[in-house]
Amino acid sequence: MSRPATKKGSFNLIAVGKILVPVEGSMPSRRTVNFAVDLASAMGPELTFIHVVQMRDMPVLIAEAENEILEEEGQRILGAAVRAASARGVAAKAVLRKGHVVDQILRFARIYKPDLIVMGSRGMSKVKGILLGSVSQDISRHAKCSVLIVR
Repeated sequence: MSRPATKKGSFNLIAVGKILVPVEGSMPSRRTVNFAVDLASAMGPELTFIHVVQMRDMPVLIAEAENEILEEEGQRILGAAVRAASARGVAAKAVLRKGHVVDQILRFARIYKPDLIVMGSRGMSKVKGILLGSVSQDISRHAKCSVLIVR
C-alpha cells in the first residue's frame, strides 16, 4: 500500500490516541509539558506523564531516606504537570516509576502503547551527548512509536 502524494513542505498527520510525556522538573521539561498539553488540547488524545526516580547504589539506610525524598519530588513534578494540563482543560494521568530512567520509560511504553512520546532535549553538545549518553536519544532509538523531541 503506497502513501498518498503530498506537496513539498506538507505532511500527513498520524492518528494520535495516546501521548506519553516523560518529565523531570527542569525548565526544558516544563516547556515540554506545555507543548504536550497544547498538542493534546488540539488533537484530543489521552495524555500521561511519567517520572522515573533514579535508584542509586549506596548504603541501605541512606538510600531509603534519599529515595523517599526523590519519590516526593517526583510526585511534586507529576502533580505540577497534571495541574498544568487541567488548567487548560486537558485530562492527564501521572505515573511514577523507580529504576533506570530509559529502561523504565521504555518498559512502561511497551505496556501503555502510546502513539507518540513527547520529550525534551537537554540541549547537550554532540560531544557531551556521546560521552554521557542521552535519555532522549536512547528513547528515540528504542521506542516502538514515534518520538517528538521538544527543544
